[in-house]
Amino acid sequence: MITDWLAHTGLFALALAVVFLPGLLLGLALRLRGLVLWAAAPGISVGLLAVLAIVYSFLGIRWGHLSVGVGVVVIGALLYALSLLVGRGRGSTGGRLSLPRPRSRVPNLLLFAGLVVGGALNAARLMTYVGLPGALSQTNDAVFHLNVLRWISETGTASSLDVSGLIGGTTFYPAAWHAVTSLVALDVAQIPVAANMVSLVIAAVMWPLAIALFARVVSNGNRAVTALAAALSAGLLAFPQLMFEWGVLYPYALSLAVIPAAAALTIDVVRIWMGAAPGEKARRAIGIAVATVLAVAATTLSQPSSVLVWGVLVMLWLTGTVLRRYRTADRVFRRRSLVVLLGGWAAVVAVWLALAYLAGHVLWRSYRGIPGALVDVILNSHSLLPPAWGMSALLIVGLVIAVRAPRLRWLVVAWAGISLLYVISVATDLPVVKRVLTGPWYGDSFRLAAVVPLIVVPLAAVGLAAVIRVVARRWSDVSVLARTPLTVISMAVIAVVGVIGVIIAPVVLLRVAAETDEQSRYAMDADSYLSTDEYALLRELPDLIPEDAVIIANPSTGAAFAYVLGDRDIIPRTWSPPQSQAWDTLAVGLRDAGDDPAVCEALAAYGAPEYVLDFGIGGTGPGEYLMPGMTGFEGQPGFDEVAREGEASLWRITACD
Repeated sequence: MITDWLAHTGLFALALAVVFLPGLLLGLALRLRGLVLWAAAPGISVGLLAVLAIVYSFLGIRWGHLSVGVGVVVIGALLYALSLLVGRGRGSTGGRLSLPRPRSRVPNLLLFAGLVVGGALNAARLMTYVGLPGALSQTNDAVFHLNVLRWISETGTASSLDVSGLIGGTTFYPAAWHAVTSLVALDVAQIPVAANMVSLVIAAVMWPLAIALFARVVSNGNRAVTALAAALSAGLLAFPQLMFEWGVLYPYALSLAVIPAAAALTIDVVRIWMGAAPGEKARRAIGIAVATVLAVAATTLSQPSSVLVWGVLVMLWLTGTVLRRYRTADRVFRRRSLVVLLGGWAAVVAVWLALAYLAGHVLWRSYRGIPGALVDVILNSHSLLPPAWGMSALLIVGLVIAVRAPRLRWLVVAWAGISLLYVISVATDLPVVKRVLTGPWYGDSFRLAAVVPLIVVPLAAVGLAAVIRVVARRWSDVSVLARTPLTVISMAVIAVVGVIGVIIAPVVLLRVAAETDEQSRYAMDADSYLSTDEYALLRELPDLIPEDAVIIANPSTGAAFAYVLGDRDIIPRTWSPPQSQAWDTLAVGLRDAGDDPAVCEALAAYGAPEYVLDFGIGGTGPGEYLMPGMTGFEGQPGFDEVAREGEASLWRITACD
């Protein structure tokens, strides 16, 4: 398996370049440096690319490597000119966080080690679950996301205002992930590999960097906590691993990987603004502020609900900071702080309610009792994942430390808040409460569970650093038990435990309510969502039918993958069927087209497709539809068999000629 991944090293390098290079260029222009530069770069890149895609669509500029490269260079030059114009004072922090700077290279070496440990474990877990680099996520959502990538290559636009055109829509759809991944897919045939390479970059590189920066900021520059958070970034399956299994939620995974860096940057901008002299505020904060805006744009244009996580984290920190200073502050500070807090929380509530409303009434039903949900919270076994015993123990220590440390108490509130939302989503079915509080996440416990590591990992790192500190103090006369050696030993233990976990359980199967997956959702066989026979037939389509041919099929059988895998148009291009009387007629009676003129009229409503894929009748599970009219064509008048692979077949519709 590893040799297959190594064979695509070039595409992985391209994914790294797309995700990091624009952000590094702009970050350097903004004079960002060190960890803040590397952790902020992906958010800057994604935000810039998502905004560029919208602008290019308005200007009629085709989306591609050349146009994007020119745009990035031009914007980088403009930002560099802006940084020169604004200038820097002597007291400027430039792009460095307003935190203590290390006096030696040891902290940086520890951070590098932590990033290697966390990144390698995340990569190992993801690659063993996916299997082959070209494997497809056998899920409904993958149909839409991968088909969008082919649509972008055809239309030349990756705008969030355009991509719903894949299914004939004209509404906004967050397309940051699609804009990024479309630049990694050099041709249509590489789209599945490109999607997996971007997933690997998110899990193994983006996430460890982002959570390390966040831990550094919330711990007020504690270098041990920073390095340990990077190493512990693979400690929970809820993120990033779960988002590449459930859904599949590529855009949501991207947005969550950006949030820690976006929150850290925002916090530091506020710290600079609160601490700098009046004439120095803009000069000192401009670089990080611009990076913050782009990172927040990245989150919003990847998955809008994630901007709530960013907003709540920042407002909780700000509220805690103001409350600590409130008693000793002057009247001006109190008045301004109250205005900012009221305005900030009002904005969070407004966005929360708007997203809950826009999500509609689609809410996932409960499948756990409240006691079981509370156990999930304590053991970090959210959404029926295996308990994370070590992380849970460290979390408890971290919570105790945070309760006793005024600067960290807001993290305890954040942990309690996300835990409450999880319990509501997984253990209750109160329609109003569930929609208002969890509606932005569709009441989906899996989506909410994925938010938990953003808070638990820093708390666990705080807990582990506290344990190291106590041991080092207790045995101060033993050199090997000094803080730095203990930190190294701790990371070695994390690595060993992680490797053993991957070896013992290379594929942790997803459990949904009372059902457990039988295999990875990327595995393909006779019983998978898209079977091996169906996959083979889709790959043969370019040799079987004309380039301008249009196919129709039951989309919930995986047949809609024909658009990206078979390079031929299909109706519909997503997993859900159109809502119309004409489609209802076809779903029930397409096979009777030779005897029923109403069927030909219904086909005409969809442009009279000439071919139909028979991948079976469909199903009755979530996202599945029974369509007896789109199967069983053998012996039916008006249908000629074109090709067959096992039970999968392609037919030409002659009944309406």
